[in-house]
Amino acid sequence: MSASNDPQVPKLIDITLQDIAAALDNGFFSSEQLVHAYLKRISEVDTTFNSVLEVNGDAIQIARRLDEERRQSGRRGPLHGVPILLKDNIHTADNMSTTAGSLALLDARLQHEATVATKLRKAGAILLGKTNMSEWANFRSENSSGGWSARGQQCVGPYCPLQDPSGSSSGSGVATALGLALASIGTETDGSITHPAGKSNIVGIKPTVGLVARDGVIPISEIQDTIGPMARTVKDAAEILTIIAGKSEFDKRTQLIPFEVIPDYGALCQDTNLSGLRIGVPNEGIQDMPLSVIEKFDYAKEELKKSGAEIIENVDFACLKEWDDWDDVENFSILCADFKKAIDGYLQALDVNPKNFRTLEDLITWTENQLEEEYPSRDTERWHSALRAADLPPEELLRRREKSLRCSKDDGILGALTTNGLDALLYPCTDKHHITFAARAGYPIITVPLGFYPSHTKEAKNKRGNLIEVGPGVPFCLCIIGKAFSEEVLIRIAYAFEQLTQVRNQRQPFQVPTTEIRNILANWPTKQAERDDRVNN
Repeated sequence: MSASNDPQVPKLIDITLQDIAAALDNGFFSSEQLVHAYLKRISEVDTTFNSVLEVNGDAIQIARRLDEERRQSGRRGPLHGVPILLKDNIHTADNMSTTAGSLALLDARLQHEATVATKLRKAGAILLGKTNMSEWANFRSENSSGGWSARGQQCVGPYCPLQDPSGSSSGSGVATALGLALASIGTETDGSITHPAGKSNIVGIKPTVGLVARDGVIPISEIQDTIGPMARTVKDAAEILTIIAGKSEFDKRTQLIPFEVIPDYGALCQDTNLSGLRIGVPNEGIQDMPLSVIEKFDYAKEELKKSGAEIIENVDFACLKEWDDWDDVENFSILCADFKKAIDGYLQALDVNPKNFRTLEDLITWTENQLEEEYPSRDTERWHSALRAADLPPEELLRRREKSLRCSKDDGILGALTTNGLDALLYPCTDKHHITFAARAGYPIITVPLGFYPSHTKEAKNKRGNLIEVGPGVPFCLCIIGKAFSEEVLIRIAYAFEQLTQVRNQRQPFQVPTTEIRNILANWPTKQAERDDRVNN
């Protein structure tokens, strides 16, 4: 039997992990054929979107080996032979580069692979390639654009021409939305999974800091960095989270995980019953959002009520005014100081370091003298801010960090949850306060599609003026936030809302690849020698 005459194999823009696993188990197609399909789809549309920086030249051979392993001894698990894309700041022990989108780190290598990549390999996943991203995870310039990197150029969003994809996991969001792989892995310091997931109309999980090991990732902040899945469904994202989560000897923050056995997050995606859960929603700031967002947010609350959840209105943070009154430079200096320490450590840990970078100062000097890095049109101001923050007296930096943690935790998310006896908080992703509070506190967020701006929406450009940030057809999403290691509750809520509303299915990207599995099967060589020739050419 083949996918060409099996109506149960969905299109690749909609296919789920369960669909792929069943098709591979039943021999409808092979992992090798699936890789060919995804590579063809990438070549079809990625000159428009610039979402994939590099494909793994070994992906087809890896797929063949995994197909043979499946035949000989069965599958390792649901990800066996399934292609996944990784953001270009996650180091892999193969022929692919890891550059954070910058030409500075081409051919640089760490001694060991990122734990998250190794976990995916052990689960049988095929690391199909690296995705484009906001260069240096948006921690270089004040005047760049989301999704731009010197290595990959401008990634654009999938729902209107020249759409801002947001960042910094821009390519991971766009590639997943277009069905260029089953799913992607992104990273977040402050909004870098949540915002691109929302702009690409997909699901993003920003886990609790420490749930997923961060070693082997080009860093910004030891305190805030985390790694998470970006997928088209909640269940797929949850299944991947189970695989990549867990303690690691290479990341001490993972020792904070309060359970010995990682939960089966995918198993939580069973029904829409939320009886007994109390979900808090804000008052402050909502009235200033576009009417279309307010209407969809009200709709979300009503749907969750129908699922049995109790919605508690007017839950706000005690520290909002204090936070808004805080000097921006002083507030940002905490992250800047983290970056200086983290990036120096990363550079000095490189096992292969062709340009012999040792410090942030080295990066600044090189970048400001490279035409391809588009300096000064895209400045290095955040790097210079990091240098200034590194000179702060330790006691002053500690004071600022303690204030940040108090505002984000006790007078922020944790305070709101505890005071009101809540299981989670619910916000439209157009509100950036709550994403930043979760980032500073290290708390988890899950985003699910909420809606699209209507046809009469007036276009609004990004700060640089080159991309459409708001406009007809641009998606926006719902944020579900909880305390540390509360992913199980958040996944239940996200799954219920997704199943009740099916927002993602209401609109297609403005350009969609046409290659499907049936096209690959229809032209599939029957002889191994012919297939080898196809790979080599």
